[in-house]
Amino acid sequence: MNEENQPPEPSSPVTSQSPCIDRCAIDASQTCLGCFRTLDEIARWSLMTEDERRITNGRCRQRRSSKRGRG
Repeated sequence: MNEENQPPEPSSPVTSQSPCIDRCAIDASQTCLGCFRTLDEIARWSLMTEDERRITNGRCRQRRSSKRGRG
């Protein structure tokens, strides 16, 4: 897998690039376990502004950290 498919590292600044890593699996909360976007965020991605994408990526990082913390 190449670097452009990797989500931003937790210590890196939030970018507006798609967090998709081509490992799509939707959990019971309708969140992708690959990129941690909700189905709504995935559907809206191409319509989002750069700021909305940055905010969404920040949420994805929080979800990823939260999921890892639960074990």
